[in-house]
Formats: sequence, C-alpha cells, structure tokens
Amino acid sequence: MMLDNADLDSRLAAADLVITAEGAIDAQTPHGKIPGEVARRAKLHGKPVIALAGTVGADACRNYTAGIDAYTSIVAAPITLTDAITHAAALTTDATERALRLVLVGATLANTVRSL
Repeated sequence: MMLDNADLDSRLAAADLVITAEGAIDAQTPHGKIPGEVARRAKLHGKPVIALAGTVGADACRNYTAGIDAYTSIVAAPITLTDAITHAAALTTDATERALRLVLVGATLANTVRSL
C-alpha cells in the first residue's frame, strides 16, 4: 500500500538506477520487505537495483535472484548499534557515495571495452 501511494511504478519507469535500503538484508528480504518489492517492480521496468543495509545477514545472496543486483552494508567498519543509529544519515550518505563510485568504475570500463 505504501509503495502504491508513492507512485513507485512511474518513478521506476523514469529511473536509470534504483537504490533502496533497509536495516538488514537477508534471506527474508525478497519475501515481504520493501527492498524486495522495490526490486521486483524495478525488474518489470528493466532497471538495475542496489540495496544498502545496516546489516548483511545470512543468505543475503538469495537477493540476487530476487532482483537486487548488488548490495552493501551501510557501515564500513565495526560500530555499535547506538552509534549506527546516531550517525545513520552520514553512514547512508557515505555508503551511497561508495556504491555510486563503483557504478562509475563500471561505466568507465564499459566505455573502454566499447572503444576497443
């Protein structure tokens, strides 16, 4: 219901890349968690999906077959839960930048291969 009210499908249709996030990405993500549904809908539009998560849990790799193309933890080093919550905005911003820098590396490599 929440995703329908956010006009998600039209936003996905207009996107080049989808970034979604949650507290923990694990084997249950494709089964009712918002990032799993975002990924499912993004794939209907042929869009790549990156998921950011506070924790990468058991069997997170199952998300690859559920539409999430890549995932990474928001925290880059061990941190207490209290500090993670306190600094959530900065940690999410940093993780997003790290993920997008990897996307840029991929784009550069793709352009290099095309020019060969």
